[in-house]
Amino acid sequence: MISVIIPVLNEEKSIERLLKQFDNCKESKEVIVVDGGSTDDTVEIASKYAKVVHSEKGRANQMNAGAKVAKGEVLWFVHSDSIIDSESLTKIEEAISKGYIGGGFSLYFYDDSSLFMKFVSITSNWRAKYLGLFFGDQGIFVRKDVFNSVGGYPKIELMEDWELAAGLKKVGKMTILKTPLGTSARRFKKGGALKTLMLMHKIKILYVLGVPTSKLAKLYREDQ
Repeated sequence: MISVIIPVLNEEKSIERLLKQFDNCKESKEVIVVDGGSTDDTVEIASKYAKVVHSEKGRANQMNAGAKVAKGEVLWFVHSDSIIDSESLTKIEEAISKGYIGGGFSLYFYDDSSLFMKFVSITSNWRAKYLGLFFGDQGIFVRKDVFNSVGGYPKIELMEDWELAAGLKKVGKMTILKTPLGTSARRFKKGGALKTLMLMHKIKILYVLGVPTSKLAKLYREDQ
């Protein structure tokens, strides 16, 4: 069984659409929504479709909390603004059966079809394919035993996906599925596409150079 883990914080506008997609999937699964302290109707909406658990705010904290109560042999971490493919769960099962310990999906932006955003998605997928580094909007999935063996998501304020993927690829083979996973370009639209992309690259470079994630998180929030 696959445990789908969705971290949320005030996502009443998007969470029901995603949960309805999972509701239509017939494969064996459990859906866990982990709330980090929403003040809107997120929890009320989510409780109609999924198991809701509460945790300290922060995606790493929330995803670890979801993994802790998950009953599935495979964990799939999905952002609340995602659009999944109807065969996603089947493709995860196939990848695990082939010996991969985990992986992610081929990212695309469902609300912006511009050439620039296509460039962003293509290069993101190249990064995952050739460097084995996945971010959360690519829908990271992993065997639960392997996830636990590496200690789960590191308790850092930013770059937790990068750090998890870096640890996982040392343990076993990761794969990027051809199956698409849609995400929103809302941050790019709000902050300006080029400006936002440059900020993300800046944060990655500073992280590699050893800048504390607390400072990177502040930089990230200031641009929102």
